[in-house]
Amino acid sequence: MTTIITDPLKDGYDFFITDKWEKEYHFKIITFDVPSGKLSIAVEDAEETDNYYPRKMEVLSDYDVDIEAAELRLKAKVKNEINQKSLRMNDKGNFVVKDNSLQGVVLADWGMDISKPLFSVDGKKISAQQLSRLLSPYCSFKFRLEIIDPNE
Repeated sequence: MTTIITDPLKDGYDFFITDKWEKEYHFKIITFDVPSGKLSIAVEDAEETDNYYPRKMEVLSDYDVDIEAAELRLKAKVKNEINQKSLRMNDKGNFVVKDNSLQGVVLADWGMDISKPLFSVDGKKISAQQLSRLLSPYCSFKFRLEIIDPNE
């Protein structure tokens, strides 16, 4: 088994990007060799809080890839993600699902307390109870859960 010892926040270079709502984000980007090719990672340089989970995106490329081209693909992925919003606030101050679709990251692991946030959507931590509340307006609807590899 290969262990990767690198810290994008320490070893990566700065990348600043603004979303379509004029909010600026600071990412650190690094590319390095892994057994299956070159891995480019962008990690948001932001503090994790009880409510916020910094975003992380990856792109896996072939060994012979032009690093600049790989990192341009990664930057396009960052831009696409920060310009999508799955949640919006209603007039009561609660999150509601926007456009019948949620997109985010699973934070849960096997031993985790389910009262803690299990998901991150738009960088916002969501508990199982909050997710249930988000889905309650869709009672009796069908749904599709799709798990996506972080490199896609």
